[in-house]
Amino acid sequence: MATREKKPREYRGVQDEIHEQHLKVKDMTFKEKLAYFWDYYKYHTLAAILIVFFAITLGHDILSAKDYGFYGVMLNSTMLSGTKMGTAFAEYAGIDTNQYDCFIDAESTLSYTGMNEYDMATTQRLAALVQTGDLDAVVFDSVAFNNYANNEMFLDLRTVLTKEELTNYQNDLYYVDYAQIEAANADSNYMNEDLISGEDINNMDSEDIQEEAEKHRYPEAMEKPVPVGIYITDSAFVKKSGNYSQMVPVFGFSATTTRLDIARKYLEFLNDDSINFADMLEQY
Repeated sequence: MATREKKPREYRGVQDEIHEQHLKVKDMTFKEKLAYFWDYYKYHTLAAILIVFFAITLGHDILSAKDYGFYGVMLNSTMLSGTKMGTAFAEYAGIDTNQYDCFIDAESTLSYTGMNEYDMATTQRLAALVQTGDLDAVVFDSVAFNNYANNEMFLDLRTVLTKEELTNYQNDLYYVDYAQIEAANADSNYMNEDLISGEDINNMDSEDIQEEAEKHRYPEAMEKPVPVGIYITDSAFVKKSGNYSQMVPVFGFSATTTRLDIARKYLEFLNDDSINFADMLEQY
């Protein structure tokens, strides 16, 4: 009887390679198996470890992230600790920091005279905060406040404060002429005369800044005056912290805030003489 030739087994790719690897390690000692495994699979193992690490880190960040109980910005402040301000205001306003973040940005700056990378980052961050509704209230120097107010960043105070409160602040209300804003919105080529250019700012000294800020106190000089800010030059915060000494600080409510009651509490906080704002400066 004729013997049939045995056909060579067809190569089955990965299956055969795995089979060969099993044969290699079959008779190895445990130590040899570990060394073999490390030689052939160390990069796969490191990659897997990194993936697991980043997955755990990301998961922890997502699970531990808290919603904002308040978000404020103190633009161009000096030596101010946002962390200390946030802690003090959270206690003052009764914000549960186990559930919510009370964040006050005291580090952002704008130079105005030239848009460097820090200025670009600040403007983009502010735009994003307004768009998402995260921003509640701000203190800006008057130059920045003017330009952002003319871009409708702030609420009309007549919709926020009571008549009594408006009366109490009547000598410190900051107005913009809404006729200028309406004209600019209707015609993209319209030049809003109230906007301050970088070139103008570059030529302004402290007296010019004071003069420009002061003109916003007088609604009678405007066609459609709208109160959108409050001068806080005489506030407890400014007097005790020494901030904005060369500028004119103005408080405003973000037009998209969803925490108006807390934002109103922040205005009260900044004017509270019982708080020692000097303790909220950075210590170096």
